[in-house]
Amino acid sequence: MSDQSPDTNDEDYIQEDRDIEEAEPQLDDQYGNDPVGFWEEKQRDLVSSAVDYNLFSLSGLVRSKKIDLSPKYQRRNRWTDKRKSQLIESFLMNVPVPPIFLNEDEYGRYSVIDGKQRLTAINDFLVGRLRLTGLEVFAELNGNVIEELPGTLQTILETRAAIRAIIILRQSDPDVKYQVFQRLNTGGIRLNPQEIRNSAWPGALNEMVLTESASSLFHQALRVGDKHKSALYKEMRDAEFVLRYLTFKDDWETFKGGMGRRLDEFMAKNHAMPPTDVEKLRIHFRQAVQKSVAAFGEYAYRRWMPEKAQWRKPVLASAFDAEIFGVQDFEASKLEQKQAELIAGIKKLFENPDFRVAIDSATNTPSYFRDRIRLVRDMTASIVS
Repeated sequence: MSDQSPDTNDEDYIQEDRDIEEAEPQLDDQYGNDPVGFWEEKQRDLVSSAVDYNLFSLSGLVRSKKIDLSPKYQRRNRWTDKRKSQLIESFLMNVPVPPIFLNEDEYGRYSVIDGKQRLTAINDFLVGRLRLTGLEVFAELNGNVIEELPGTLQTILETRAAIRAIIILRQSDPDVKYQVFQRLNTGGIRLNPQEIRNSAWPGALNEMVLTESASSLFHQALRVGDKHKSALYKEMRDAEFVLRYLTFKDDWETFKGGMGRRLDEFMAKNHAMPPTDVEKLRIHFRQAVQKSVAAFGEYAYRRWMPEKAQWRKPVLASAFDAEIFGVQDFEASKLEQKQAELIAGIKKLFENPDFRVAIDSATNTPSYFRDRIRLVRDMTASIVS
């Protein structure tokens, strides 16, 4: 059983009921143009351990907080009681259940990388919080909590049923650790890249990225309403946007290589950054958001559709790049004074074939990344200067 929903095709990523327009592969590549060279640079140690836990022991680790089920880097939807119950039924049927993956944060203490929903279901049932529902093979058990089951079945579930835990130990090289996390899957579904970065490189910088990504300032700019219904929030696109700004704010004009790899390198290099430097980056990011909103108001980071003469509702990731970097060198007060003209200017850019290519085609490509930012910057300079 997978913790995650089935794969989503690219068409789903441009539906109006989503608040982000682009698909994940467009937002985040992995290796740039040289995967072999990348791996030659990364021949370092990965240290892992495999442990088979019976469900009673596993629940005990959760209850004693030896396993953290709610690390800040994860944002997951909860399973329904029916789906939790089906997992318990799988154990009764002796159906193989995929392993869980844990990250060792310190000796003897773990955070969950993959398997949060399974662990939650197991613990909820064994502590009596889950009343079985929706069972088909063991339908006679529907409506029961664990204490109401026959003693034999209680024993089977607590002591005989087991699940394997793969533990990525703390002495593993962080860069390789990230790549291992990236490849973990349950049913072929790749883990969220930003969640994995957050896990692989914890520290003051990561804490700031998570805090700023969910701030009222930024969520208002992204027009996130109910965050629990927001794809931007649930898929951690908001956090990735913060990281994108911090990674490229000083050298977007010379960026080469793979965007995903650059984000990884920035986190690997700076995850232990001193708090004073982290605060400086926080200020930079907040000012950049304020400037882009001053320039484009409620239309910041959105797509104008000339053929329909209307704005799309979802945030467009490539427009985020173009606008937040394109106006960062101008004063917020001057941008706000010229907001109407700047909105008209961005509309004209969406009629420009060069801008449309840079916005829509292989948006991770460094040349397109630079082109769309330059076009917004030049348009802004022509109005504000």
